[in-house]
Amino acid sequence: MKIGNEHKIFQEERIRGIMEILEKENRVLITDLCKTFDTTSVTIRKDLNLMENQGLLKRTHGGAILFKPLFHGLALNEKEKLHAEEKERIANEAVKMISVGDVVILDSGSTTTQLAKRLKDLKGIKVITNAVNIALEFANSEIEVVLTGGMLQKNSSTLIGPLAEDVLRKISADKLFHGVDGIDYEIGLTTPDITEANTSRVMMHQASENILLVDSSKFGRRSLGVICRVKEINKIITTKKMDKLEIKKLSDLGVEVIIV
Repeated sequence: MKIGNEHKIFQEERIRGIMEILEKENRVLITDLCKTFDTTSVTIRKDLNLMENQGLLKRTHGGAILFKPLFHGLALNEKEKLHAEEKERIANEAVKMISVGDVVILDSGSTTTQLAKRLKDLKGIKVITNAVNIALEFANSEIEVVLTGGMLQKNSSTLIGPLAEDVLRKISADKLFHGVDGIDYEIGLTTPDITEANTSRVMMHQASENILLVDSSKFGRRSLGVICRVKEINKIITTKKMDKLEIKKLSDLGVEVIIV
């Protein structure tokens, strides 16, 4: 084998390895990569520069972060078709956390809609929501429902903005169940619409316990509007298979992880 071809093969193997680390950790450090691949910092820098030119990552001081374009969102009917089985498992776990007498806020979303479907037969709870479709789920039930006012975001059947926030500030709840479009350990919880992010943030402030419902596709994804930092939530119910280090990272932030 020619030396040039051998060098190329080793480089391709390192790049695959770097990508595996990036997809798991979202960032890499040159010092760590030198130890992992038993090579020099000069070689690693060349690999990272090549990967940046290919649009795979973004170089930072001393390393690199995974390059992912902002997620611009999907309509509710499109979301409902994706990861449906995962969302059902999450909803089945979430319903176990609701007790008689609870006042519950349900934020808009396809996973919270699945939870609403499982609450219809419960008694002795109250539901507050800014999602028109979720309110309609309870139309023929005995559950008391408060639907916020606000500006209608048509593609998600969601009421957002100052009017919705004004109503939310006048209530208090035991638990908030919410979904997001992206969860990034550095940036936080995000959604494509800035106004919706503000409304979701008010919801969080009005609930004693914040429970995030997210399927595996949401991790490592970012959108324009930042709702809050990860450490501001109490629990995550997810289908993402996490290793001990990732669970410890969340635990250190005060977040309980429930994997279903």
